[in-house]
Amino acid sequence: MNSILPINENKDIYYNKLICFLVVSLVFMGVCHADPKVYSPIVNKGEFAAGVRGNTTIDDDNDGSQRHVFLVEYGVTDWWKTEIVARLNERARGPLRYDSTAWENIFQLTEKGKYWLDAGLYLEYKLKDEKGAPDIFEGKLLLQKTITDYQNTLNLTIEQELGSDGDDDLEFEYAWRTRKGIGHHMKLGFEAFGKLGELRNIETIEDQTHIIGPVFYHEFALGTSRVLEYNIGWLVGLTDAAPDNTFRWQMEYKF
Repeated sequence: MNSILPINENKDIYYNKLICFLVVSLVFMGVCHADPKVYSPIVNKGEFAAGVRGNTTIDDDNDGSQRHVFLVEYGVTDWWKTEIVARLNERARGPLRYDSTAWENIFQLTEKGKYWLDAGLYLEYKLKDEKGAPDIFEGKLLLQKTITDYQNTLNLTIEQELGSDGDDDLEFEYAWRTRKGIGHHMKLGFEAFGKLGELRNIETIEDQTHIIGPVFYHEFALGTSRVLEYNIGWLVGLTDAAPDNTFRWQMEYKF
């Protein structure tokens, strides 16, 4: 984990307490049926984290859909990180209900910075809570490259429903992030997410889901070995099938 100097000055303490309050308050706000997150291929051995993230759409055709995600993760080795995730969904005009439990794993395939590109593999098994709904297997290729001061991360995803009630076709999605440090452990960048449909039958562009927008990232120390990280983004739809606007946030406590 990157070293971050503790905060000592009173004005910085008050500033960061205010940020903590604002970010934690987001947990209690109305927070799209999708779960937009960009995954890094880098694993930190021995690092434990607990986190929460969520998002909500603002769209005439999908009014108020929400998702809340709660997670705990641990860096088992210097190349393997495992994570347990619980998801709650609220569809438009419906109740908030438990959706699924998932087991996520990230395998770092290359030593950080040794090659032209950092690479990793993400594997997830998702147990759906709804009776009769198929479980889901998801795999991602994680790629990351820093060019000058810009860190670029790409996730390429395939998703497969399992069981007798599952769809045999593979779904294809992508996620992209570019960000740059702007001082005081803050970064600014953008993220983009897209769902193209079945690999054997890619949908027309208007039926695909593509969203993009700016994201602000911040992290600060809570002592000598504890770090709070959060980011907040506003994504806009680029296609007819995408929600007009998506507000999303993420927060993780690492130690």
